[in-house]
Amino acid sequence: QRALNSNALKSVITDDVQRINEKFVARRDSQNVANLILLSNNYCPVKIEATDRRYLVCQTPNAHRNNFEHFDKIHQAIKQADFYDNLLTFFMKRDISQANLQVIPMTQTKKDIQKVSKSPVENFVVKYLMQLKQGMECNLAVEYKPKKLTEFQFKAQLKAIYDYERKNAPKSNCTKKIGYYKLKLEFVQNYEAMNDEENEINDDDDDDGDEEDYTNLKIILNNQDGDIINQ
Repeated sequence: QRALNSNALKSVITDDVQRINEKFVARRDSQNVANLILLSNNYCPVKIEATDRRYLVCQTPNAHRNNFEHFDKIHQAIKQADFYDNLLTFFMKRDISQANLQVIPMTQTKKDIQKVSKSPVENFVVKYLMQLKQGMECNLAVEYKPKKLTEFQFKAQLKAIYDYERKNAPKSNCTKKIGYYKLKLEFVQNYEAMNDEENEINDDDDDDGDEEDYTNLKIILNNQDGDIINQ
């Protein structure tokens, strides 16, 4: 469901025209003038792909949680008659002439959501990134595809991020060409960053030391009914 909502939001965010479907009225097109700010307590409110170019994700700190006096002051300030005039003046006078508005800042929170949102195909790319950058045989890619995807689903999802090439197999005198999947150049940087993060996580896990040994748990009586617990 989150993936379906994500696809719908893509259209709302980027399309210049939106189709309006009112009840009992003929459908019509309207100019899209929406600017969206999404607020949520969910750790992953929307699916964000590795190649996303739409979302800026910020996380508010917990420093003022349950500090009702702090938020009451903000609420009182917002109710002042000249608040929005002053706010608009602040934004209009802010110098953004040197900013590239097409480059969306990356935050740790966005990275975390991207990790949770990774599709089976994205996990496949990260795992076999080195081979896919050079070109991976199609038959080999299908052999190692995610088990939860059919071959048709796997190939269909690859089309967006791969170029298909046919060339002679390396170190072979065979004249028959073999099909290869090669990761598109514009996606390499995104997946390299994801791969680096995966390696960092694995390194951190290795540094955690030995896991606790629970193999010699003693079983003791917990109450008069004979219920037992592990100690």
